[in-house]
Amino acid sequence: MDGKKLREDNKRLKKENKELKDRLKKVEKEFEEFKAKHAVTVANLQKALKIKEDKKISHKPLGAPKGHKGYTRCVPERVDCVKPLMLKRCPCCNTVLKGGPQEIRSRYVTDILPASKVNVTQYDIPRKYCPKCKKIVEPEVPNVLPRARLGLSLMLLVMYLKVGLRLPAAKVCEYFMTMYDLKISKGGVFVILRQLAKAFGNYYKQLEQFVRLARVKHSDSTSWRVNGKNYFAWVFIAFGIVIYKIKKRNNHKVGLALFGKKQEGNVLVVDRHSAFRTLAEKAGFTLQLCWSHILENSKVLAKDFGKNGGKQVHKKLKEIFAIAESFNHKGTPEIVEQLKGEIYQLTQKHYKSSTVRKFVNNLYYRDVENLFIFVTDPEVDATNNISERELRELIIIRNISKGSRSIKGANTTATLLSIIQTLRLNQKNILTGLQEILNNKNTIPQLQENTSQN
Repeated sequence: MDGKKLREDNKRLKKENKELKDRLKKVEKEFEEFKAKHAVTVANLQKALKIKEDKKISHKPLGAPKGHKGYTRCVPERVDCVKPLMLKRCPCCNTVLKGGPQEIRSRYVTDILPASKVNVTQYDIPRKYCPKCKKIVEPEVPNVLPRARLGLSLMLLVMYLKVGLRLPAAKVCEYFMTMYDLKISKGGVFVILRQLAKAFGNYYKQLEQFVRLARVKHSDSTSWRVNGKNYFAWVFIAFGIVIYKIKKRNNHKVGLALFGKKQEGNVLVVDRHSAFRTLAEKAGFTLQLCWSHILENSKVLAKDFGKNGGKQVHKKLKEIFAIAESFNHKGTPEIVEQLKGEIYQLTQKHYKSSTVRKFVNNLYYRDVENLFIFVTDPEVDATNNISERELRELIIIRNISKGSRSIKGANTTATLLSIIQTLRLNQKNILTGLQEILNNKNTIPQLQENTSQN
């Protein structure tokens, strides 16, 4: 009885399913006919109801295309040792193999030791009396900082791990304990960083002088915390040099203390922060405002005030910037005046939103002279993206450490990160570069080539 009832229900459901499919095909056919006759009505209806068409997602095939040349690790330039392998029995059937090999192939394997021991050196230092200086003198201990109990190579590795790779102090201690069976406390890590910051002090001042003399500079700032209080981190870039500073205030005095007041004819590429306008006025800079920030601000206007002129302004600014970029820094003053005229045309239109109207008016009446310096100057970039990228390094450290415990610690971080990022920007090996800086004392050999090109 139950089996008969199930068969009847199954037959009934199949019949209903077929009727529904036929009805669906009929409705789809009628809709396509209606859509063909009233395409405009359907489009307006979809727009009013905010209905978007289904997008067909086409994924790219995985892997390299056919015929693509494969890549592999290059053969090492240096081979430390050669180890010939012996083959007396077949690895498959254990048969004894006689005679010499038919061929020999080479396989290169690069490896490291799982753990290394530290090298402790005892220096016996002779001390003698100098009759001319009238005091006891002694020779300098090589590759070690004054009053440091750890070697310079070890201290620089601590600096690279803590600041360059942004590892917490506890992780740095764990690394040395695991790799070298060397115990370093978290407090010892910060002592090492302070000693190195002092050792790099003269080099850091030389970097400041190079940035001060550059014709084109970039700058930006972000927030920082020192012992729970609000501070600000600044970045200054020029000549392939990166300078970080952490200060209490976020005004023009930070840049003025670095650059001085004699910057007439020099260009500062920045965002629209008011501190930079005051800095330009006090120091004599010509400003080039960052177009990435301008377009980002107009994009927000297009999102919030699209119907009140925001979309129109954003679209027009994108067109103006595309035209300005197309001249590839080879434009003329006449072209610059035409571009300024395009910005002026935006102020002549009516906007329902006061926010959009204020943005456009500020862009012309306040900032128009600082928008198109890059059109005629090949050394000036249209954006301040390089500052954003370099400032991100400090932001990541801030997000990990939540700031600094003291202003001395903040200055240590700024000094050491400036050295590391300058080496990175010049594509130098960081550990080798740090050694060269301290060995050459007050010279900057790795920047001479870069400076001459600029």
